[in-house]
Amino acid sequence: MSTADLVRTHEPSMPAIADIADPVRLKVMPASAKAEALFLWRKLELQLGNRRLTCLSLWTEVWLNYFGQLIPDQFAIGMRNGAVCGVALLTQGVRQCAGPIPLATWHIGTAGEPEADSVCVEYNALLVGPGDQCEFAAALFEWAREQTNCDEFRLDGFESQSIRTLLQNCPMAQVDRKISYYFDLRPCRENNEEPLARLGTHTRANIRRTLRDFGDVQSEWAETPARAEQLFAELVKLHQARWTGAGKPGAYASRLFHDFHLELLWRAVPLGLTTIVGLSVGNRLIGCSHLLIDNQRGLFYQCGWTPGGGRTSTGLALDYLCISECLRRGYDEVDFLAGNTEHKRRLSTNQAELAWVVWRRSSLKNAAIGTMRRLKQSAVRLRESMSLTKHNPDSAK
Repeated sequence: MSTADLVRTHEPSMPAIADIADPVRLKVMPASAKAEALFLWRKLELQLGNRRLTCLSLWTEVWLNYFGQLIPDQFAIGMRNGAVCGVALLTQGVRQCAGPIPLATWHIGTAGEPEADSVCVEYNALLVGPGDQCEFAAALFEWAREQTNCDEFRLDGFESQSIRTLLQNCPMAQVDRKISYYFDLRPCRENNEEPLARLGTHTRANIRRTLRDFGDVQSEWAETPARAEQLFAELVKLHQARWTGAGKPGAYASRLFHDFHLELLWRAVPLGLTTIVGLSVGNRLIGCSHLLIDNQRGLFYQCGWTPGGGRTSTGLALDYLCISECLRRGYDEVDFLAGNTEHKRRLSTNQAELAWVVWRRSSLKNAAIGTMRRLKQSAVRLRESMSLTKHNPDSAK
């Protein structure tokens, strides 16, 4: 059977657009057609000038090299007037659940892994031309509705502003939004000032004191895959020591997670798409940070460092020196990714928003899950109310 025989065609159930004769049609290609699908992917990303890391064919190919045997996948190819206008990876989630209830999930992009192995994709995106995005998204949602083995269809880690267009085709979807703090480097470049000048008074003092206490402190940006691998090995040691010491497994306890990033370093460092930054005092390496390079911005992905002594903060110094180096190299932003922590707030000047979208099929299973969630939320509110009454008896009067 040829690849063409395996391809199914889906058209979005939406009104025809008057000035476009041919609507976007969706061809779903099986995992066995990976070579052909990635060829089409590379061709379209060159045509669109795409530099969004997580929807590059390189990122997708390396992810499939490690997770493809675990995660069932297919390729969605958008076609208009006989030409490819959009490409997305469709993945079937593994070991996804709502409490004790297993879920059948489908995802867009490199997602759907078990939690312990997940790369936790953020700044996810569809590879599609601006004029085709709405119809391509409509075709994807229509495809999801046709899947009988789908309790939930998920869009993981998309920018909130891009979600608005996608949700036009699925207004009933649930959206979970999370803050992503970032440092905007453009004002520093325009005003010819150091990043330190744009941070709070207490943070500036802490960074100055830490760098002064360290003395001979140097940062290194890995320029070659070989050096990146050496620093990556040190990062893994430092990261795992910190998390296992806190009684947690650490990200690199997953071999799949570890090996995915190691191959990505070897293939993406020469293209300027990722690096490891090392922080040394004299001849002693005290910290490493893994940066992903996404469309003129650095994304803080993982890190590891030795604890500072006294009032010194190794993590603060490491991240600040990474920010300074990104400014020197001409990047526009440094993003700390999703998560609302004091550390991220202190080192940031702005905030963006990422979204996790879930469309749930109308079914008895999802109705039962919805009831469980509402009961849990009610129990939490009741405990909070009882706690408030206990500590403030007057509130009950």
